[in-house]
Amino acid sequence: MSRRVIWVIIVVMSIALVGLITLQTFWIHQEYKLKEEQFNQQITEVFNAINKELDAKETVVEVSNEVFSLRYKVNDIPSNTWGNLLQFNGDSLNGLSLRKNILSVNDSLAVHTNTRIEILKGDSVLFSKTVSKCKPDNYCKSVTNIDLNKEIANKLTDKTMFVEKIINKMLNYNDDIKKRVDYFTLHNIVQKQLRNHQIFLTFEIALKNDSGSIIYKSPSFNKDYSDVFKTQLFPNDVFSPAYYLVLYFPEKDNFIASSLGFMGILTIILIMVIVFSYSLTLYTILRQRKLSEMKNDFINNMTHELKTPISTISLASQMLNDRSICKNGDQILNVSNIIAQETKRLAFQVEKVLQMAIFERGEYRFDKQRLNVNALVENITSTFNLHVKKRNGQLFLTLDAMDDQVLADELHLSNAIVNLLENALKYSKDEPIIEIRTYNVDKSLVISVKDNGIGISKQDQKHIFEKFYRVHTGNIHNVKGFGLGLSYVKIIAEAHEGTVKVISELNKGSEFQIILPI
Repeated sequence: MSRRVIWVIIVVMSIALVGLITLQTFWIHQEYKLKEEQFNQQITEVFNAINKELDAKETVVEVSNEVFSLRYKVNDIPSNTWGNLLQFNGDSLNGLSLRKNILSVNDSLAVHTNTRIEILKGDSVLFSKTVSKCKPDNYCKSVTNIDLNKEIANKLTDKTMFVEKIINKMLNYNDDIKKRVDYFTLHNIVQKQLRNHQIFLTFEIALKNDSGSIIYKSPSFNKDYSDVFKTQLFPNDVFSPAYYLVLYFPEKDNFIASSLGFMGILTIILIMVIVFSYSLTLYTILRQRKLSEMKNDFINNMTHELKTPISTISLASQMLNDRSICKNGDQILNVSNIIAQETKRLAFQVEKVLQMAIFERGEYRFDKQRLNVNALVENITSTFNLHVKKRNGQLFLTLDAMDDQVLADELHLSNAIVNLLENALKYSKDEPIIEIRTYNVDKSLVISVKDNGIGISKQDQKHIFEKFYRVHTGNIHNVKGFGLGLSYVKIIAEAHEGTVKVISELNKGSEFQIILPI
């Protein structure tokens, strides 16, 4: 798949994903706003109910104060019927009623009775009476009373006078708001009305005056709250100061979000699944593209690495066919040595590729024994020092490990160390300086190979231990190789329950550490 096709697929998928997420996000936002508006409407209804209840309580008080004692004329009533003689009832048109004890007095008798005041629409007050009970063994000869409806009608005949009294009280009203409605009364009314409207949230309240000063508040109320609901109490009081009820819900946002229900949760889950699938698909496409490039790189490098010894062997074979060379025993020996070396090199390259395939499948078994790592490193260094000297370089050996005994496969651990030394030599400058060192850290043995080479960028450090990955500039590789060396080192280190670590800075050299448990 070409790079252009991959980018077209990525762009199309990205546009589709962004569009889908935008639509879903818009839908959730709109649904949330709708639920928020519904909640705000409920709070408005709650405020109306609160004001209605407060006004009703004050109306009852005003009316009950205006209706005073009524007098009854009673003849021939046995004294033992006092206290249970009369009861006045009525059917309310607006559901508001008041029971009041009224003292009824005549020349010779005083009786306590219960009166039910019914406040009707149209600013009228109606009384009705019934005999509630009379002891069966007592004779009620007669009960005479002043026509109650007529009496009250007479008291309220002049509606102007009644209204004038109320207006005078409003004009002269100078009572403390705390006396009109205290904190506990207001809190209980708010709580009741919220429950009546099926709102069971924790809330905080405060009562403020017109200037914003707090009259009283609930213990946890914070004056810095911004997302609050506010309404004026006693809005019909034209001449009295304005007071405002402030209501705050700490859990309002969570409540509204939870009201989105199953569809909201399902939408969020689907968005997450789609984003995850998109990310995984994108990662897989780019990863496959990268692996394809690395595979082509590997094939090109392997072809070159194998072609060189094959060409050398082919040339040596042609030389052997030359009769002049065949007559010279030293030349024949030299040509045969070249063929042997190139054959060995070819076999090594093929074996390296085969070993990596075996390691990947996990089919290889290591022959682990107790090894003296200092001695192993010293032997490797003495052999490798010849290659360093050919480039006019220096190889320093420092054996600081006091405890150098590890359980390891000698062949593969040696190959891992050699790979690090070869990389240090390949990627070093004209006169390489390489330092190999062993030392102990805690309960581990560290084998360190440090060079003065070109260094490795931070980006390349993330991938250098991947199979077939090679550090390069653009599309031109600076050195030969399969890109298997460091991958092999990592596999060997992990097979010995250890790790491999790189410390490098671009243009300032690199240090590789094989860390093995003791």
